[in-house]
Amino acid sequence: MTKHVLKLILPMVLFAWHTGARECRLPSEWQELCRILNARVAQKQPKMKLEDAEASSLETFLRETKADLPNLNALKTILPKTTLELLMAIHKRGLSAEESELMAAYLKDLTAAFQFQNVGAFDNNTSHIIGREWHEIDYTGEGMTWKKQRAKYAPYGITHFKSLDCLEKFFPVEARLPYFRTSYKPRHPRALDHQG
Repeated sequence: MTKHVLKLILPMVLFAWHTGARECRLPSEWQELCRILNARVAQKQPKMKLEDAEASSLETFLRETKADLPNLNALKTILPKTTLELLMAIHKRGLSAEESELMAAYLKDLTAAFQFQNVGAFDNNTSHIIGREWHEIDYTGEGMTWKKQRAKYAPYGITHFKSLDCLEKFFPVEARLPYFRTSYKPRHPRALDHQG
């Protein structure tokens, strides 16, 4: 190797060694999610943290699955964290690939309808709940519990976040709350006014 090549490669190798960066083995169509997957493994806080074995298990699952996931594949460029969670839900939490595809198409259309100016906040918050039963949601540090949240949303028929039906009930309710506008800054805040 030439000195020039070493000068380019050495800092990257040292950074990876120093930060304990893991090699991401997602298949090529999911490579965009490597940054998020590796960050979740590396993070110190327990909320939403993945162990290396969990990440590796997801990578293996995605390399071996025969499921056709075009809606999830399209969603990954819009809501990457949410996409990762939907993939985890298929792999580990009993969500069917078919239902995840319906949910991904809905979330893609919802994002387009609202035209969020802070789509990152929407992605982050949605990833926290998507593909989960109430008891699987970690509300640590948010001043709420899953039991209280479940009771709050029960009158709307929102029993979990593992179906298109529940998402279609949830977001019209959420869109009426003040935080929805202030946090996500939708250009079309009344996109779902005719629903829910």
